[in-house]
Amino acid sequence: MVSVAATLLVLMFSTDTDEVVERKAFFGSLVFETVKKKDGAMGVTTGVDNPVPIVLLFVVLTLVLAMIHVIYQGLKQRREQLLSQSGS
Repeated sequence: MVSVAATLLVLMFSTDTDEVVERKAFFGSLVFETVKKKDGAMGVTTGVDNPVPIVLLFVVLTLVLAMIHVIYQGLKQRREQLLSQSGS
């Protein structure tokens, strides 16, 4: 989720204050839009347009971290097994 927040911040700070713009990032899931209002002020809208890429990122990262954890536990168990065999 840090990458989503960082992407939104990059969108926000890469926009000039005097132009009306709509920017999308992260495969169209994040939207940053500025609109000039009738009184001359700038209105800012940020949000999630399509949550599917964000959910997919979360699922992929969860699976990768779970695989790393399983591999680490297997290697740790194998190390303990080898140490116990060498001690006997």
